[in-house]
Amino acid sequence: MEKSILNMTLENLVVKNCMINIGYFPVVKFNQILKEAVDYMDEYKLGIISIVDNNFKLLGVITDGDLRRAILRSQKPLSAMLVDDVIDYSIKNPLVISEDDLLIDSIKLMNEKQIWDLPVLNKNKELIGLLHLHSAIKNYIEKNDVR
Repeated sequence: MEKSILNMTLENLVVKNCMINIGYFPVVKFNQILKEAVDYMDEYKLGIISIVDNNFKLLGVITDGDLRRAILRSQKPLSAMLVDDVIDYSIKNPLVISEDDLLIDSIKLMNEKQIWDLPVLNKNKELIGLLHLHSAIKNYIEKNDVR
């Protein structure tokens, strides 16, 4: 059975073909408050939010697990935490991938690190997407009509 040119195998599919594009996952600016970040995470129903500067350079990420741990170790009331700058609770050097990385390598990395999401950067190191494990698999299946 001959595959069409559009049909790509998992071995040669690149991240940019399966990532969630900017605008479809939660992103906040570094000076927004934590409450806004939590609201965006809930709105998009993803357990991660990316924090960027005014030029969309990635400054950090916060996961729902990071929030849970911050709440448990904090000595301040939750209401006081929610008005802090979001950047104060972020992982400042998150693991990232490039839009041109192979999807299979990125999935292996996610498995190795036991994470669900990876921010995707372009050649200028600007945030352009998010590779979410579930979405990546769903996109691969849809693009290749796997059943």
